[in-house]
Amino acid sequence: MQITTRLFLTIIIFIIPFQFTAQVTVHSENFATGLGSWTAISVTDAGDVWTNNGGVAEMTGWGGTDDEDWLISPAINMNNQGDEYFIFEYDDNFSGPLMEVFYSTNYNGGGTVGDLQSATWNALPDLILDMNNISCFGSSLERHPAIDVSGIVGANVYYAFKYTGQSGLSKLYKIDNVHIEADYYGAVYTFIQNGGNCSQLKTELYNAIKGVVNIPRYTASTYDVWDALMVTDRKRNDANTADVVFDMFVDVPGGPDVFEFDHCADKDNGSCPGGEGQCYNREHTLPKSWWGGGTAYPSDAQTFDLHHVTPSDRALNTAKLNYPPGVVLSATTTGSNGFKVGYNNTYPCSSMQYFEPIDEYKGDYARMFFFMATRYENIIAGWTASNGGCAMAGNSFPVYNQWMIDLLLEWHANDPVSTKEVSRNNAVYGVQGNRNPFIDNPQWVGYVWGDLLGNTCDVLAASCTSTSSTDVISACDTYTWIDGITYASSNSTAKDTIPNAGGCDSIITLNLTINPSYSVSQTASACNSYVWSQNGMTYNSSGTYIDTTTTLAGCDSI
Repeated sequence: MQITTRLFLTIIIFIIPFQFTAQVTVHSENFATGLGSWTAISVTDAGDVWTNNGGVAEMTGWGGTDDEDWLISPAINMNNQGDEYFIFEYDDNFSGPLMEVFYSTNYNGGGTVGDLQSATWNALPDLILDMNNISCFGSSLERHPAIDVSGIVGANVYYAFKYTGQSGLSKLYKIDNVHIEADYYGAVYTFIQNGGNCSQLKTELYNAIKGVVNIPRYTASTYDVWDALMVTDRKRNDANTADVVFDMFVDVPGGPDVFEFDHCADKDNGSCPGGEGQCYNREHTLPKSWWGGGTAYPSDAQTFDLHHVTPSDRALNTAKLNYPPGVVLSATTTGSNGFKVGYNNTYPCSSMQYFEPIDEYKGDYARMFFFMATRYENIIAGWTASNGGCAMAGNSFPVYNQWMIDLLLEWHANDPVSTKEVSRNNAVYGVQGNRNPFIDNPQWVGYVWGDLLGNTCDVLAASCTSTSSTDVISACDTYTWIDGITYASSNSTAKDTIPNAGGCDSIITLNLTINPSYSVSQTASACNSYVWSQNGMTYNSSGTYIDTTTTLAGCDSI
């Protein structure tokens, strides 16, 4: 069996069945009765195997021997759609190696150990946590970030969870609500191609993203926002010794952080002492006082929406209060990484304070505000309470006053979408079931609000013309394409999308021919000496000689 490591972007698991309205469910299994369409294969210690227990797939390797067990999906056709994401939930107990996630394009589905081991299994970039050792996690299953599997093609693709138990050191794992979703923006793409833009495009996006299917409570004994932040806002610390909270108020990109927060030990419990670096809490990027601060579940979804609820240093979040974003000319508060709160007398409400994140995160905040303007289009016209009146226009489009739109467009342009944002978008998608379209398609900001150069939304949308091309390639044995996937067989269906300078999509289709290398042998007998025609050399003793001849597509015949 060949197991290789691959890199893709993002997965998910959910407790409540999904009810997506804007996408296609390619595969779904909730293990309500048995293992459903999935197959369990025990490689070692056949006494332990994946089984159904109470409506979840469960595996425990307790016993006196090492254990290897696989839970494998049915064959899934990855050729009939695009933008696929693999999603699941999981939990564990006790100590032992962490579960892994793989896929294979050449497994034959036979269900035996031999079939398993003769296939090539490629590792997906899972972010499975050691839940048993996270003391503050609730009593439900964790929701894994959505894994981007859009680069995987094939009519018969298999996904698998691999469990490895060691003698005397084994976890008990639970898996539930495994599914693959695709074509999230399918209707939006069609709308844009047909000339949709500006306020109508924002409404189309609203219809695509409003279906939040599994929004967590703000605080609960089961799954809540605190639990979600452990997957949406988590990073390795500077010393590479621990996972810590990814807090944009105190993070120092490219340098050592002055303060680091542990997700459990440093959570704000209501008795946090004053001063920066003491604890973290949950920031509403668009202040909750602007909409009245309602907390009814789930009707006040904006209170719990992780696309704008982020971890934040408590002291700096308190200083931020309910102020709008802005460039601070006279700071009253400055954080350890340069985060500011203060005044700008050039803005319409000169007596009000504003908050200014560091340059590396200004685009993050801009795209959060654009998301909120879109996701809550149906109610946002009434959000002008408190200090929001200076920022909000009191309508559903353009939502914000022009000074603030100009500010957000500038921040959006100067701080492009980062890997952090993409990863967080996938994680939030895994938790609550919807995405921020302005992270996935940054050019859509201009299609809705125009740009700082004076180009209107209709002009920008009309000037964007998507292109398509075919990449014809011949290679020996394997070939790694621009999508990061290494192909071991010919392929004419793989596609990759590349944004061009105008923010439009260039779609490239792969036409790959794989020519295998091969070997041949010649046996010769001669008196005294032998002239080998392969290389023209004369040999006068017995032995083995190797010569390489280049044939098809540079492949070697040995």
